[in-house]
Amino acid sequence: MSKRTRCSACKKNKAKMKKLYTIFALSLLASSAQAQLSGTGYYRFRNAQYTSDYISMANNKFDYEVIIDKASGGFTNLSGDAGKQRALACASQYMQTDIHMVEDADCIDVSTIIYANKKNLLSSDYDYDLIGQTVSLLTLTTGTVSHPNSPFSPSITFSNLYANIRPSSGSGAETLYTAYIPLKGTLKYIVTSTQSLGNRYFIDTEGDTKNLFDIAEDNSAQNAKWYIEPVTHFNVKPEVEFAGKYYTTIYVPFQMQLSNNVLKAYAISAVGTNGVLEIEEIASAGGIVPAGTPVLLECASNIATECQLKPVGTPRTDNDTEYTSGTNLLKGTYFCNQDGNLSYPTASGTGTIAANNFTAPTNPQKYVLGLTASGKLGFVKATGTAMPANKAWLEYTGSAELVLPFEEAAFVLGDVNRDRKVTIADVTALVNIILGKATEADNYDRKAANVNGDEDITIADVTALVNMILRK
Repeated sequence: MSKRTRCSACKKNKAKMKKLYTIFALSLLASSAQAQLSGTGYYRFRNAQYTSDYISMANNKFDYEVIIDKASGGFTNLSGDAGKQRALACASQYMQTDIHMVEDADCIDVSTIIYANKKNLLSSDYDYDLIGQTVSLLTLTTGTVSHPNSPFSPSITFSNLYANIRPSSGSGAETLYTAYIPLKGTLKYIVTSTQSLGNRYFIDTEGDTKNLFDIAEDNSAQNAKWYIEPVTHFNVKPEVEFAGKYYTTIYVPFQMQLSNNVLKAYAISAVGTNGVLEIEEIASAGGIVPAGTPVLLECASNIATECQLKPVGTPRTDNDTEYTSGTNLLKGTYFCNQDGNLSYPTASGTGTIAANNFTAPTNPQKYVLGLTASGKLGFVKATGTAMPANKAWLEYTGSAELVLPFEEAAFVLGDVNRDRKVTIADVTALVNIILGKATEADNYDRKAANVNGDEDITIADVTALVNMILRK
């Protein structure tokens, strides 16, 4: 090759690299411009100090009757420092019950998806209602405490407590935000006045065993700063493999659109007398599952990042479903925390909050997705006392094995990598199994790998597979 030709090639390569760099830089700028709070939509709140922690809606226990009457000792005590501090301590316990901090780098935990509903379109307005798992923070923090037996009928009402979310520093994807709730109420006691517990900022605080959500008066610390990440999709992790496909259940309060690798979403419409479940297809790849509908998902991959679902529309704030075109026996729950009894200070000692939210009853028995005793895909008796959040189950009082109407696909002997062909690539896959290099993501067919039929996967199967390829 001549020097001129080499130089020409170098120039072309440089031009290509410059073009690629420009595209890469533009894509970074585009993602940076989008990776921040930009009005009403779905987001995730990640703490700036504990950067693997996300806000998670976990309960709906917040109760002003307890905070004002039992902790503070009555709303007339809110004007005193001692009563105010007891009320705030109790409110913090409720916040820690209703909001958890969870690690969810892979965006699998649905409870971390928050719908931020902006109060109005004004750019100068930073007020949002935060909705997650059907819980509206605006509704949760609204309440009235009254004493009708008093001659003056005193009462205090907390309302319109939007979360105020505003940028603190940085730009684009690196923008840091602070968020607070103004805990102030309207006091009607002879005359109308305002009683305030101050602005309380969202923080992620280090607990004894885990990071905890809390509220604080100061927003200067790093744990009071938040990255806000737009949610364009979330990932689902299949639980059970059957016939070359992967299955899981899910229950979310918003509409969700299936990606290409999420092949089907089914409702369970009936239980046959022999235990065979009747199913109804609700959506296929690209389709939309109605909000609040517990479904069985069929996926083409067992890798969470390849099985994506997109939140669509606005979330429900009740336990109803938009699915009205048929019967669905699947049920679900949005909460599954078991925090036990949390204590708070009172004027005379301590009080307790019953924080447990959902415990599964045993009659009728709960059945969850799994492989049955006969090796079929179906629903099996649940163990434990609580059902997991955002999963679906069946209730059943009979004794038959609950089997889904999916037949196990015929396998191709020697097709270890499941590409429906027997080639040298299957030899490589078989060797990886023998050497222990095969991973769950490889999805190798071990039944097809037992080429010589002796129930063991050894070097003898490699020899048999090579002979098969060479047609010996």
